[in-house]
Amino acid sequence: MRPDRPRFRRSALLALCLLPWLLLIPAREASGQELLDQISALGSQNAAGYVAPLTDGLVRALASGYVDRSRPLDPLRFDLGLRFLGTRFGEEDRVFAASLPDSVVYAGQVFRDPYIPAGGSLETPTIAGKGDGLTLDPHGSFRSALLARGLDPDDYRLVFPAGLDLPLAPNLAVQLAVGIGLGTEVALRFLPAVQLLPEVGELRSHGISVHHHLSGWIPVPGLDITGMVGFQEATAGDGIDLRAVHWGATAGTRLGPLDLFGGAQIRSGSARVEYRVENPGNLPILPDSGTSLSFRTRVSAEPSYLVGVRLQLLVLNLSGHYVFGDQDGFSIKLGMGLP
Repeated sequence: MRPDRPRFRRSALLALCLLPWLLLIPAREASGQELLDQISALGSQNAAGYVAPLTDGLVRALASGYVDRSRPLDPLRFDLGLRFLGTRFGEEDRVFAASLPDSVVYAGQVFRDPYIPAGGSLETPTIAGKGDGLTLDPHGSFRSALLARGLDPDDYRLVFPAGLDLPLAPNLAVQLAVGIGLGTEVALRFLPAVQLLPEVGELRSHGISVHHHLSGWIPVPGLDITGMVGFQEATAGDGIDLRAVHWGATAGTRLGPLDLFGGAQIRSGSARVEYRVENPGNLPILPDSGTSLSFRTRVSAEPSYLVGVRLQLLVLNLSGHYVFGDQDGFSIKLGMGLP
């Protein structure tokens, strides 16, 4: 008898990762639910390896710096806009090495080295990669025990999900910036609760950043120097939590309607994923039904550098910057307000 396929009780694992992308591009061949059905059999360590490039990319997108001018807004000036940020994946983000279980307990007996990779290699695509996923086959005494009980070892295979060949990790935010005087600007960002699919639950994000004109303390002729610090948080359903911080400084100058700037910053953050496993077939390679599992991926404090430009046309403005770091990224913002 073929055992039931285990599934996540919550389908939030990829909700946060895929929802912004689904908002911006057409549907792909594999649905998020199909991927969740496969990831449910990976265990937390392999599930983390599969989604880490995207969760880390989203953390970096959240912490990419919300800069679009060389100096803060003057008192009582404001700017309201829509910003899109993206983090690009490198080739090293496309694959990861799967972890094999050291042992399984089946019918009261411990079996060592119960699985081998079908193709001989443990390399398998991440969610950002492409191609079919790795297959692990029952091996050695574990396989023999299954056959002795009249079971088909193929029913106990572990199949990893295929990669989605994603070009970037996206983030979207509405931003309101206000000059509060003393060379300081406060910017608030948010994404209202959105529910695309009933299984996903609500996705929302919010954040704040403060920019201060350092040239008031350290004057440099013809150059505006601004310090910045910010925090951003995002959640999906009740199982995923993303947090990111950034701080640094920029320098730039105005040339008519153009504002040219560049800078350096430190960004860091983490992504936490928590889910509950259902294992109605009591497969020995999986936890018992109802077991809560979680994992966390982290982006340690890392330097990044940005260059950007802003074009002001009356009350409308268009700005963008590119970020160089462990994962490169970019930001584009369309806004309106009193410059």
